[in-house]
Amino acid sequence: MAVRVDAAMVRQVAKLAKLSVAEADLPTVARELERVLALVAVLDEVDVTGVAPLIHPHAHGLQPRPDVVHAGLTQAQALANAPAQLDGCFLTPRVVG
Repeated sequence: MAVRVDAAMVRQVAKLAKLSVAEADLPTVARELERVLALVAVLDEVDVTGVAPLIHPHAHGLQPRPDVVHAGLTQAQALANAPAQLDGCFLTPRVVG
């Protein structure tokens, strides 16, 4: 079933979506919206009998890794590739005036 989209419908959808669409662009937007709705109509034709609804793409939930303490970097290792340092700290350009 093809949905016909006219300028009035585009204005209404734009209003609901809080978008501004220029009058000159209404015909183009209407055609594009009709194309999108046509693609959705194709999806309606797909037989999904026996397919469970997808609630979330990660149905198994998160698998947290074990909370294991590992050795970190020493101060010297952390600063080894720093472009600039001062008194054992990273030296960065001033950001706030």
